[in-house]
Amino acid sequence: VYAEKCALCHGADGQGQNATDGSVVFPPLWGAKSFNWGAGMSSITNAAGFVKANMPFSQGNTLTDEEAWDVASYIDSQERPQDPRFKGSVAETRKQHHDSPMDMYGQTVNGIVLGQNSVPSGPAKN
Repeated sequence: VYAEKCALCHGADGQGQNATDGSVVFPPLWGAKSFNWGAGMSSITNAAGFVKANMPFSQGNTLTDEEAWDVASYIDSQERPQDPRFKGSVAETRKQHHDSPMDMYGQTVNGIVLGQNSVPSGPAKN
């Protein structure tokens, strides 16, 4: 579903697209410049709801519920910047802030514990 419905805008690698001036046209969905593990979109439930209502761009509510959940699960199974609440332990951060079957932080995907190799989150924006 991602390759067919999302990659055109967000790229096969999930890194999004920028305009020639560097401004973001379509945001990255995973990787160092995407939303961090503490963001609401890191919840599969939240991400699926957003995807269903808004994606593909200007074609909201055209994906089936299952497609929206599949896309959200795929996106949230990729590495991204660390949760800003991280204090040194992925297991403890999962226990305190991500203890849900709908949250992939701290789960093992393709042999990698998500969050273990996350780049630090940037400074909090005011």
